[in-house]
Amino acid sequence: MTLFRPLIAVCLVFSLGGCVVSAMTGAANKERPLSRSIDDSSASTAISARLKRREGGGMRGVRVAVEDGFVLLSGNVATDELRLEAERIAWTAPKVTKVANEIEVTGHRGFFGNAKDRWITTQVRSRLVADNAIRSTNINIETRRRTVFLLGLARTPGEIERITDHARLVPGVRKVVSYITLAQKQGYGRPAGAALEGGPDTGQ
Repeated sequence: MTLFRPLIAVCLVFSLGGCVVSAMTGAANKERPLSRSIDDSSASTAISARLKRREGGGMRGVRVAVEDGFVLLSGNVATDELRLEAERIAWTAPKVTKVANEIEVTGHRGFFGNAKDRWITTQVRSRLVADNAIRSTNINIETRRRTVFLLGLARTPGEIERITDHARLVPGVRKVVSYITLAQKQGYGRPAGAALEGGPDTGQ
């Protein structure tokens, strides 16, 4: 019985090694290097934590998304001062290169408004996943008051157009704002420019 234990251990090592190689290969296939993804995750965590620690809890309605050093702030706050404070906090995170402040000064939102936004986000995500010409894992989607914000990396201008078109076609979408950047062969992206697209308003 003891003769089989070293063999089992070796098999486990190779098995786990294969998992690691597979995970690293998947990361390398993305348009961003793994280090950039780690930086974005760290920045998002740091910003969210600082917003939550803000005295008075006035930042609870703020959403944070970070892609390629680009921070998108969305959601709502009660005053203009809180909106500017959220942007200041975003700039304090490491490796942040740009901040888009799309926070609305509207106060607290009701359950049904939030539910509608979540439904829109789900529908946009489903359309992107179903389109084989789009690498949906590179795209972050945020919806606030039926305005869809798109953030992430695309391989071609045509892919950006397909992504925004999918978002526009979801019932109830009022507007689509794209902060998607183009990936490059030597690097991990360049600004593609924010594209504003009006969506079909069904009144839902």
